[in-house]
Amino acid sequence: MNKPLKIAIISHALVIPVFQNRWKQLAQDKNYEIHLLIPKYWEQTWFGEKVIYDQKEVHDENFHLYPMATTSLRNWGKYLFKSIDGKFRKIKPDLIYIIHEESILIHHQIYLYKKLFAPEAKIIFFSMNARGIPYQKATNPIKRIVHKWMWENIKKNTDAALVHYPGCVDSLRSGDYKKPIYLQTQVGVDETLFSPNKEIREKYRKKIGFEDKFIIGYTGRLTTDKGVDDLVAVFIKLSKRYENIALLLVGNGDLKKPIEEDIKVNNLENRVSITGFIDQGEVPNYMNAMDTFVLGSKTMPHWIDTFPLVTVQAQAIKVPVIASNSASIPWQLDDSARIFKEGDRADLSSVIVEFIENKDLRDSYAIKGQKRSHENFCHDGMTKNFKKIVDQVMNDKFIYHKKDEDYIQWKAV
Repeated sequence: MNKPLKIAIISHALVIPVFQNRWKQLAQDKNYEIHLLIPKYWEQTWFGEKVIYDQKEVHDENFHLYPMATTSLRNWGKYLFKSIDGKFRKIKPDLIYIIHEESILIHHQIYLYKKLFAPEAKIIFFSMNARGIPYQKATNPIKRIVHKWMWENIKKNTDAALVHYPGCVDSLRSGDYKKPIYLQTQVGVDETLFSPNKEIREKYRKKIGFEDKFIIGYTGRLTTDKGVDDLVAVFIKLSKRYENIALLLVGNGDLKKPIEEDIKVNNLENRVSITGFIDQGEVPNYMNAMDTFVLGSKTMPHWIDTFPLVTVQAQAIKVPVIASNSASIPWQLDDSARIFKEGDRADLSSVIVEFIENKDLRDSYAIKGQKRSHENFCHDGMTKNFKKIVDQVMNDKFIYHKKDEDYIQWKAV
């Protein structure tokens, strides 16, 4: 019997327990042995509230979780593992997957220990960088030299890259990265959590008091870059035309207080619900309550939305999605969602009206969206594709997309 392939995955994002589920699913295949190396104690503020994670070691057949002491408890750009050599000696991985940006120091710590304890291991890394290699943008000469060294080290030590969307491919190629690049996101959607549930839908619609309303929903940071200001403005205007619509905002952010003030001025307190920060495990429950999901991301001077997971989470629940044409979104969703021009409130309003008035249209997008989400962005589909990617990397036999061929995750570009 062949020994299972040992895969070591390094990521601070995997301190969130629900994000570990994708790798637990891969570990169910006895041909793979999964080892997650994550910070033991971590203070996370990604979603507007401080959440503390303090995890214990887990060993469950082919799934292993190693919480490691780190030099920083909250800065994902600068932390290092305080001691990792013992784990690498024990694991002796065949493949290492580093889910960190190009300018993250931990890359180079992993390369060192790989050389010492797993010299034959292959390395792939994940990038969501769509704005050029860091050294290309550095104005400080010292930073430019350091970032240049870091980038050359990544090119030398990695065997392939995984990225969110085609803009990230362009970014890596601009830095002369010549190795295979695959288009697959890093977290994905757990379809066992994000699935349609009639009982939960009724329970949460009743909980927020919108049982008889058409609920327009959003989950995530309540910020301008996510287009929440546009969504609220459009809703306020449409609320005068449609008495049966309601707005559900799941999350927190710097727009929360201004939105509450606008809602109060317009006497819409009984038609708008803002949950504030909630645990990730609660998100699918609130999404189930929605009749449509809206994401209005806008490109900002120092930020673009390279892969909004919330859209494909909503699609997995079979909620029809309306989204802007910002950055990666049109590529990510293709024709499975209704796309509007980013920042164009008139366009957003007309699309929402279409969904309010046309149930058949909503249903068609719900069906297309769920199919695309399951095939490309849910754990089952991603796991199947990841196995094919791993096989190519381990055997140095890469399969590339042909010119004008439709998007296939397991084919390199």
